[in-house]
Amino acid sequence: MLIVGQGLAGTALGLELEAAGIDCAIVSDGHATAASRVAAGLINPITGQRFARTWRVEELRPLAQAAYRRWETVLGVRLWHDLRLERRFRDATERERAARRFATGELAPFARALTDEALVLDGAARVDLPALLGAAAQRWRSSGRLRETRAGAEEFVWPDGVGAVRWRGEEFAAVICCTGHGALARAWFAGWPFAAIKGQILTVRAAGLAADTVRHDGMWLIGEREGQGRVGATFERDREDVDTTPAAREQLIAAARRLVGGEIEVAEQAAGVRLALADRLPAIGWHPRRSGLGFFGALGSKGSLWAPWLAQRWCAVLARGAEVPPEVALTRFAL
Repeated sequence: MLIVGQGLAGTALGLELEAAGIDCAIVSDGHATAASRVAAGLINPITGQRFARTWRVEELRPLAQAAYRRWETVLGVRLWHDLRLERRFRDATERERAARRFATGELAPFARALTDEALVLDGAARVDLPALLGAAAQRWRSSGRLRETRAGAEEFVWPDGVGAVRWRGEEFAAVICCTGHGALARAWFAGWPFAAIKGQILTVRAAGLAADTVRHDGMWLIGEREGQGRVGATFERDREDVDTTPAAREQLIAAARRLVGGEIEVAEQAAGVRLALADRLPAIGWHPRRSGLGFFGALGSKGSLWAPWLAQRWCAVLARGAEVPPEVALTRFAL
């Protein structure tokens, strides 16, 4: 198998294929524009203004935690951090809505407490995505699996029916595109209703910012260690550049000050672009018209939760011919 792209999707798939004994190589351009390079890695069980459960969170959170713990052992780095999350209310309407759902037990088992200012949640977590991507790249570099280059669509030679996919003199049983919003996804999957979402974040320092906590009021502030964390993220649809902007910086500074309750110091600003589909769910599966071409992506803002499960589903497809779950099948869209 050839995995093209080593963001979260490609990394998760590579690790699961390796664990399943399925040989693979990984092509990576350093994921320079990948959302994974700046993503918070946040797993949040209750989301949005209506305090809705994240899709399949009860099932997928323990599966994700188990996968990241296995990868910690394989890679020798810490990845999983449990968080205490305060979902702060922006107005009385939000508080009333949360109070109703809290009282009826709809938010169990994740809602720990309800105060005048916030809903306090258990079950949140942060995945250290830079550590994951960096350690996996080093592992595959050492084993000779990593091809550090940019691959162009014109370089691939596809079989007529059954046969190997050829790329730069190598042959592969199949290619799985994990490039996010990159040029290969646009070339190979041009008909799908993808949107490119640009987000910017700040790394900030602030007195009293505790490690392994998150404060959220539409923007989030995650304490990664004592006195330092990240705030994000801005949202710009149909933007594919990774340039940081003064306007986003000011928006993020204001959010950080509001969530900290005081002054902050900006350490770094960064931007990334993620791929999303119209129904906000991810996609995996084979291209319906091109033999040997698969897709894994559109993880949106829930990738840290969904990626391990999706990677395991891909392994089941490849190893046993299992069916792709219909709700995340690439072919769920009529083209």
